[in-house]
Amino acid sequence: MKVRLLIILFALGTCISAASSASSGSSTGSAKNNPEYRQWIEEMKIRERGPFKQLRWFCNDGTIFPPKAYACAKHGGGHQHGDWSDKTRKLRGEGYLIANFLAGYDTDVAINEPEFIDAYNQLLIEKFLVRVDNGWILRRALFYRGAIQEEGERDGGRALLLTLAADPNWIGFRYPALRIGTALLPHGEDTASVQKVRQVSASLSEEDKGFKDIRGKIHGTPEASDATLVRDYASKVSDPALKEKYEALAVDIDLVYQAVPLPAQLRETAEVFTAGPWLQKILRSAAQQLEQDPSAEHQYTVTAKLLAELRDTLPRINTASARLRITCLCTWLSGGTSMSTSALRQAWQDSRRPAFMPRFCL
Repeated sequence: MKVRLLIILFALGTCISAASSASSGSSTGSAKNNPEYRQWIEEMKIRERGPFKQLRWFCNDGTIFPPKAYACAKHGGGHQHGDWSDKTRKLRGEGYLIANFLAGYDTDVAINEPEFIDAYNQLLIEKFLVRVDNGWILRRALFYRGAIQEEGERDGGRALLLTLAADPNWIGFRYPALRIGTALLPHGEDTASVQKVRQVSASLSEEDKGFKDIRGKIHGTPEASDATLVRDYASKVSDPALKEKYEALAVDIDLVYQAVPLPAQLRETAEVFTAGPWLQKILRSAAQQLEQDPSAEHQYTVTAKLLAELRDTLPRINTASARLRITCLCTWLSGGTSMSTSALRQAWQDSRRPAFMPRFCL
């Protein structure tokens, strides 16, 4: 847990510094410690639309339209999402880059901007706050249907992370920031199970209009806790047949986020790297070692060693997609290492420093 906390604190410090420097360089110089701006943030947390004022289609040729079917069809395509409120625009103008979108994110342009590192750091800190502070400024806007399009956010997040993973600097001295990005930015593949959850939730919202807010949440920012939202809602429904449908949806959501045993995950990942038998050997060897001894000390030793090995192998991997997959695996592995550390802390009551200091995947 401490390792993951240190990573987050690294991002927090960098992002806060970025926001401060951006605000000090603004036209007014008045953003720093502005109580009015703080109040605006608090208001966004309780507003139904959060930092947005309406929905709009943002077309690739720069035109903007009200929400309607195929609005950007003749304008090079585009994305529908929330339109920033005047207060959101003011805050962004002062250097506080809130209410970020990844849908339609032009990675090639963005990474060449002088302030890209600051913008990336602020993107991470916002994602962190949304996760740990009950949605932060999106607390109610997560249920504002259409404000956030999950498919577009995932596509944009993946494009950004792939671009970064292709850069030697981002698997070198900027690697911690890439690792944090894989933990906080949406970028996974659209599986059949995920599609089913979206389809069923949409169907239920047509059958039961009261479910539309939760449906919007599932479509915009899906997560494991959505199963609890569905079950809580179903507990207030009187129709037995409808209750059964909601429980089936909750079970489907549970299956999407079902934990995979670590050895199985390592072997599954190894199957992907047919062009790198040396990498397959590392992953399969670790899986076998983990199965041999379930003790916390052994699990900690194996996963820590594996994290270090995977970190060192990144320069040997040529494709951005493979680098990203390994980085994601490192992020996932660090969670298991943290749990092993907690168990060891209970066993090592004398608080002696271990004879070795494993290098984590940082």
